Parts: sequence; structure tokens; C-alpha cells
Amino acid sequence: MTDVQNKPSAAAGTTAKKVVPPGPTRVHAAPPVPPKPITAERYISESWMQREFDVMWSRTWLFACLERDLSIPGQYVVFNLGRESILVTRNDDGEVGAFYNVCQHRGARLMVNDRSWVRNFVCPYHGWTYDHAGKLTVVPDAERFSPPVDCEQRSLKPVRVEVWAGLVFVNMDHDAVPLREYLGGVAELVDPYRLENMVFMTDKTVQLDCNWKAVFDNFGELYHVEHIHPQHQLLFDCPTAQLDLFANGHTGVVIDGHIVNSRLPIPETPNFYLEHQLKVYGANPADYEGRVLDIRKDVQKMRREAGPRLGFDYDALSDERLSDIEQYNLFPNTMLTLQPESGLVMRSRPHPTDPNKCYWDQFTFRMAPDPEVAKRAGVSYEPHPSTLFEQPERPEHDEFTQDDIIAGHKTMTITIDQDVHLIRDIQKGMHSRGFETAQLCQDEDRIQHYHDWLDYFMGVR
Repeated sequence: MTDVQNKPSAAAGTTAKKVVPPGPTRVHAAPPVPPKPITAERYISESWMQREFDVMWSRTWLFACLERDLSIPGQYVVFNLGRESILVTRNDDGEVGAFYNVCQHRGARLMVNDRSWVRNFVCPYHGWTYDHAGKLTVVPDAERFSPPVDCEQRSLKPVRVEVWAGLVFVNMDHDAVPLREYLGGVAELVDPYRLENMVFMTDKTVQLDCNWKAVFDNFGELYHVEHIHPQHQLLFDCPTAQLDLFANGHTGVVIDGHIVNSRLPIPETPNFYLEHQLKVYGANPADYEGRVLDIRKDVQKMRREAGPRLGFDYDALSDERLSDIEQYNLFPNTMLTLQPESGLVMRSRPHPTDPNKCYWDQFTFRMAPDPEVAKRAGVSYEPHPSTLFEQPERPEHDEFTQDDIIAGHKTMTITIDQDVHLIRDIQKGMHSRGFETAQLCQDEDRIQHYHDWLDYFMGVR
């Protein structure tokens, strides 16, 4: 692991925009192939898309569903990825299992609902019936088959499945390394946030007019943030973010929070975002006139001290994690954004036939304050109103189009909506004769790392 550059420090009172060197890039594992220019082919080519289905999707661990949607035997979730469909369920022994979602009689899709509970899996075409462990148990008019149906041989075809952080992953390659080994150091970095204990708040899917990698690339760099996300400069210092490059194409970024963009003039007084954060922990924003850059370190101390009273246990988190924001992109298509009391899981999925379309899934989570934390610490439980919310039932899945967001009828959060407004034009530009290869800067190291590993899994080099 190497630090390429060290983070700069920003002095209070700066009034002119500064040239700020990028934060450190920590290379945990270099790609097994040398860098190669990124061309439009991988975004627009049907043959490239077919090769992804043939050799890449079938070899990697894929986030399929939430473990909480499989809380009792018989509950299931259907995970659709391009032309493939995988049935994930919990069997009568309490184990999570996964199978190709296809009846072994004549190939009909077995389950067509996104998720539900069933006593048995019954094919809607001819009634072949399978138990929760995938075993074929009923063949209508079995005596009419010659030779007889071998129920063991005709049981559902299994897919490897593992659970981590409350997320269920599947892998169509039975020889693949275990999930935690595949994730490498990312798993240990994510574990302390206890995503599995957070409350599930929203479940959304937007249909996008772009390749699945185009939207995933968007969340692999911060170079665009100052240009289309002006609100971020009020709470984060993106230019000095730390980048992490892991094995198997995973990447990460750590962004200083409870601060302002160090490239821009430092304000004399806290903006309204910072004011709110200070008030949550009982501080007076007026005390920070002329010392806005002190807020980040002070929030770390105040948050840790106030945690038990607010109902939050921060013992597993470092001081920096009490102020900053972390994002981890898991190869090939899943992204996690984490803060002490919130989590965001997003996933891009390819369209079954068109490389110019995809699905972008969003699952949001929030940590509920727990009175028991205050009780264990021996302090009074006094949650701030902004930390309280009504815990919903399992949110309904809401699916809509990119045009619904652009028209303002739907939202994925203000930041993601801003990305969605541009993403179709990025895809259109890939088709131009005027575009040959991408030229990336240091802020986009995660994109190059990701695509080098993509080339490796695709076997193109």
C-alpha cells in the first residue's frame, strides 16, 4: 500500500481560489494487466455486451438482494440480470439458497414476481413443483413420462450464494473464491458501519438510457462534482479525497466532511449545512466565526461524546469516520456509500438486449437511535429531533424512467438526479465518430483501475 501524495491543509481566512493537489491514492493491488485506453466499444457494442454475459457476469460475485427480504422459509426474491434470472430463497432449514429461475421441464420462468412467500415453487405452465431447497417434488401425470422423470436430476440448478453486511450475493461460477476473499480489504472497512442493522427506508429503480458501465463510472470519480453538484462544496472537500484501489477491481474513496471545498474561498461563518450539524451536537454556530475549518475536528469530538445520549454507538468507528463520508465500488456493479447513521447501496444492471440502456437500483438505509445505548452508557437518552423517524414497513419497490426524474415527478436524491440529467448525453456521445478514447486525470484513477480489471475478467488481454 503506497501513498502517492499527502493531503494539503487549508488555512482559515483564504479568500482566493487555490490550486489544491489531489489527495492520496493508495494502491492495495495493481491490476494484473497494463492500463489500456478506454474506447467507446465497451459502452455501445452488442458483441462486447454479449461477451460480458458469456465470461464476466458469470464469474463474479453479484449483489442480488437484501437478506431481510428472506427472513422466513419460503420467502424469495427474483434477481434479474440481463437475460438471466436467479431465484434467491430461504429453505426450511433456515439457509439462504439460490437457483436459476427456470423450470426443468421445458424452460419456463418459474417465479415471475419480484418477491413474495410461497409454500412451494410451482411452475405456472405445467405445475411442476419444487420445495424451498429446489428439489423437484411433484410432476403432474408422472406416469405419462417414459422414461420416468428423475426428480433429483430435474431439481433446480443451484447458484452459489453468500451473505455479507445484510446483502445476499450470488455467483454462477462454482469454482470462484469465497465472497469475503473476493472483496479483499473492502469487507473489513465496511463491517464497522453495521449496514445490516440499519432501517430499510427506500427501494427504487430508474431506467436509464445509457450503458450500465457509464452510470457506474459516474460514481467512480469526483472530477465532475464541482461542475454539476454545487451543494457538495458546502459540506465536503472533494478535491483532497483519498482514493483506494483494491484487488478484483474494487475501489474506494474517503472524503473529508463537515468542512468546505478547500479550492474555494473559506467562508467566515458556517453555512446552513454546517450550522445544522453543529446544533445536532449542542454547539453554537456563532462560536465558529472565522474558524470554519475547525468544525470537522470538533464535530468528531462532539459526536463521540454525544453518541450515547443520542442513542448511537460509535465505538467501532474511528474519529475520522464520525465526520467523513466513504464510498466503495464493488466490482462489477455495486456501490456503497456509508456514514455513521446512514447507508446507500446502489447497483447498475444491464438491459437484456440493448447496450444503450440499463437499470439503476437504489436502496437507502438509516440507523435508528437506540435507547439501550444510552442505558448501557449510564446517561439520559435525549435524541435530537432530526435523528428520529418513523420506522416504515418494508418499502414498496418504485420503478420509473429517467424522464420521470428530469420532469421532477420522481427523485433518487438531488445529487443522483443531477447525474441522471446528463447520463443519456454521455451515452449518445460515445456513438460519435469524433470520440476515440477517454483521457483520464488523477481524480479518475478509480475508473482506469476498474476498467483494467474489467479487461482482465473479460479476457481481452
